Amino acid sequence: MPDISLTLLLSAVLPVFLLMGAGAMLRKWLILAPEGDSSLIALAVNVTYPCFILENVVGNESLRDPVNVWLPMACGAGFMIIAGAISWLCAPLFGLRGGAVRRTFALTCSIQNYGYLPIPIMRVLFPEGDWTGVLFVYSLGVELVLWTAGVWLMDPHAKGAAKNAFNPVVLSIVIGLGLNLFPWADWMRPGNSGAWLFTSVQGAVQMLGQSAVPIGLLVVGATLGDLLALPGWHADWRAGIGGIVMRLVVLPTVMIGLLALLPATMEFRQVIVIQAAMPAAVFPMIIARRYGGDEATAMRVVVVTTLVSLATIPFAVKFALKWTGG
Repeated sequence: MPDISLTLLLSAVLPVFLLMGAGAMLRKWLILAPEGDSSLIALAVNVTYPCFILENVVGNESLRDPVNVWLPMACGAGFMIIAGAISWLCAPLFGLRGGAVRRTFALTCSIQNYGYLPIPIMRVLFPEGDWTGVLFVYSLGVELVLWTAGVWLMDPHAKGAAKNAFNPVVLSIVIGLGLNLFPWADWMRPGNSGAWLFTSVQGAVQMLGQSAVPIGLLVVGATLGDLLALPGWHADWRAGIGGIVMRLVVLPTVMIGLLALLPATMEFRQVIVIQAAMPAAVFPMIIARRYGGDEATAMRVVVVTTLVSLATIPFAVKFALKWTGG
C-alpha cells in the first residue's frame, strides 16, 4: 500500500464530517425536515445505492478473482460475529449487565459504518483501486449476519426477520456479481452494434449512483443531529465509553490482526484497513427498536463513537497501514 500522510488522511476524513454536519444544520433549519426522511431513505435504499453498487460491481476486474468474492463476504460475516461475541463478553466491564442492554451493546459495537462513511474516505486515499466492488461484497456478509444472528441476538423468538436480508442492497450486490461474469467491456467497445445502448444505460445508472453517498451522509448527519438534541442522551456514559474502547480500539486491533493471517489481495486489505477505523453504524438502533433491544444504549454507542472517530480515524488508518506494510 502507498505511504499516506496524516495531512492526506485529514483531508479525506474532514469533508465527510462536514457533509454530516451540513445534514445536522439542515435539520435544525428544517430544510431537511423529519417528514422527508422516509422518502430520502427509500430513495437511497431502493434506487441510488443499488445503482451505485451496480456501477462498481458490474465490469469490476478485481471481482473476477475468486479470493475477492468469497474472502470479503466470509470476513464480513465472520468479523461481525467475532466482534459481537467479544463485545458481549466485555460489556460487564463497563457496567452493562442488563439483558437487553448487554445484547444491544454487543450488536451495536459489532457493526462499523461500512457504507456511506468509508467510501468517500477511500476514494481520496486509494483513487486508482478496484476496492469498491470488494467493499460491497464485504457488506453482503455483514447484511446477511445482521438480519439473522443480529436479530436473533435482540429477540431469539423473532420470526420472519431473515427475509429482510433480501433487500434491494443485497439483491443489487448478488445481481451485480452475476452480471460481472459477462464481457461488458467487449460489448461496450465503440463499433459494436449495441454499444450505444449499453453506454446509455451505464450513464443513467452512474448518474443515480453518484448521488447515493451525499444523500446518505446528509441523512446520517440529520439523524445524529436529532439524537444530540434528545434530552438525557448523555446521562449515562457507560455505553459511550464502552463503545469507544470496543469499536475504536479493541475491535479494530482484532480485525487488523486477523487480516495479517488471511490470503488477502491488495483491494481487500485496503477495505479492511478503513473498515477497522470506522465508528458504529446507525442501523442497529432500528434493529433494537424493532426487536426489543435497548435503543438508548445503541444511540449512545453510535453518537459517541461517531463524534470521537473524527479525531481517531486518521491515526487508526495510519497505524493500520504501517502494521500491514503500507
